[in-house]
Amino acid sequence: MIWLGGQACWTPGQALAWIGWRAGHVADKFDDQLARPVRAWTQDHAEHQRASGQLASGITYSLVVCDGSVQFVLAATPGVFDLDGESAP
Repeated sequence: MIWLGGQACWTPGQALAWIGWRAGHVADKFDDQLARPVRAWTQDHAEHQRASGQLASGITYSLVVCDGSVQFVLAATPGVFDLDGESAP
Protein backbone atom coordinates (compact mmCIF):
# COMPACT_ATOMS: atom_id res chain seq x y z
CA MET A 1 0.00 0.00 0.00
CA ILE A 2 1.21 3.48 -0.85
CA TRP A 3 -0.35 6.37 1.07
CA LEU A 4 -1.21 9.11 -1.43
CA GLY A 5 -2.40 11.71 1.02
CA GLY A 6 -5.16 12.66 3.37
CA GLN A 7 -7.22 15.54 4.61
CA ALA A 8 -8.71 16.20 8.02
CA CYS A 9 -12.42 16.92 7.68
CA TRP A 10 -14.88 17.87 10.39
CA THR A 11 -18.11 16.61 8.84
CA PRO A 12 -19.18 13.69 6.64
CA GLY A 13 -20.02 16.21 3.91
CA GLN A 14 -16.50 17.62 3.94
CA ALA A 15 -15.04 14.12 3.81
CA LEU A 16 -17.19 13.18 0.83
CA ALA A 17 -16.26 16.41 -0.95
CA TRP A 18 -12.59 15.52 -0.48
CA ILE A 19 -13.18 11.99 -1.81
CA GLY A 20 -14.92 13.52 -4.83
CA TRP A 21 -12.01 15.87 -5.44
CA ARG A 22 -9.49 13.00 -5.23
CA ALA A 23 -11.76 10.78 -7.35
CA GLY A 24 -11.45 13.37 -10.12
CA HIS A 25 -7.66 13.05 -9.96
CA VAL A 26 -7.88 9.25 -10.09
CA ALA A 27 -10.34 9.35 -13.00
CA ASP A 28 -7.94 11.56 -14.97
CA LYS A 29 -5.37 8.72 -14.82
CA PHE A 30 -7.73 6.06 -16.20
CA ASP A 31 -8.99 5.44 -19.69
CA ASP A 32 -12.64 6.38 -20.34
CA GLN A 33 -14.04 2.93 -19.50
CA LEU A 34 -12.50 2.89 -16.03
CA ALA A 35 -13.03 6.60 -15.38
CA ARG A 36 -16.77 6.41 -16.10
CA PRO A 37 -17.79 4.77 -12.78
CA VAL A 38 -15.56 7.13 -10.80
CA ARG A 39 -17.09 10.17 -12.47
CA ALA A 40 -20.58 8.72 -12.03
CA TRP A 41 -19.93 8.41 -8.28
CA THR A 42 -19.44 12.17 -8.06
CA GLN A 43 -23.05 12.65 -9.21
CA ASP A 44 -24.63 9.75 -7.25
CA HIS A 45 -26.59 11.60 -4.56
CA ALA A 46 -28.16 8.40 -3.17
CA GLU A 47 -24.70 6.89 -2.65
CA HIS A 48 -23.52 10.10 -1.00
CA GLN A 49 -26.45 9.87 1.44
CA ARG A 50 -25.55 6.26 2.21
CA ALA A 51 -21.89 7.21 2.72
CA SER A 52 -22.84 10.13 4.96
CA GLY A 53 -24.99 7.83 7.08
CA GLN A 54 -22.15 5.34 7.42
CA LEU A 55 -19.73 8.04 8.51
CA ALA A 56 -22.21 9.50 10.98
CA SER A 57 -22.57 6.00 12.46
CA GLY A 58 -18.79 5.69 12.88
CA ILE A 59 -18.31 3.32 9.92
CA THR A 60 -15.54 3.81 7.35
CA TYR A 61 -16.73 4.58 3.82
CA SER A 62 -14.61 3.40 0.88
CA LEU A 63 -14.77 4.01 -2.84
CA VAL A 64 -12.72 1.26 -4.51
CA VAL A 65 -11.59 1.52 -8.13
CA CYS A 66 -9.59 -1.18 -9.90
CA ASP A 67 -7.29 -0.77 -12.88
CA GLY A 68 -5.95 -4.23 -13.68
CA SER A 69 -3.83 -5.31 -10.75
CA VAL A 70 -3.85 -1.84 -9.15
CA GLN A 71 -6.56 -0.94 -6.66
CA PHE A 72 -7.26 2.66 -5.65
CA VAL A 73 -9.12 3.11 -2.37
CA LEU A 74 -10.52 6.49 -1.48
CA ALA A 75 -11.78 6.27 2.08
CA ALA A 76 -13.17 8.38 4.85
CA THR A 77 -12.69 7.07 8.37
CA PRO A 78 -14.33 8.64 11.41
CA GLY A 79 -11.83 9.25 14.17
CA VAL A 80 -8.65 11.16 14.77
CA PHE A 81 -5.74 10.54 12.42
CA ASP A 82 -2.57 12.36 11.52
CA LEU A 83 -1.91 13.24 7.88
CA ASP A 84 0.23 10.10 7.41
CA GLY A 85 -2.86 7.99 7.97
CA GLU A 86 -1.83 6.80 11.43
CA SER A 87 -4.23 6.79 14.36
CA ALA A 88 -3.50 9.67 16.67
CA PRO A 89 -3.32 8.97 20.42
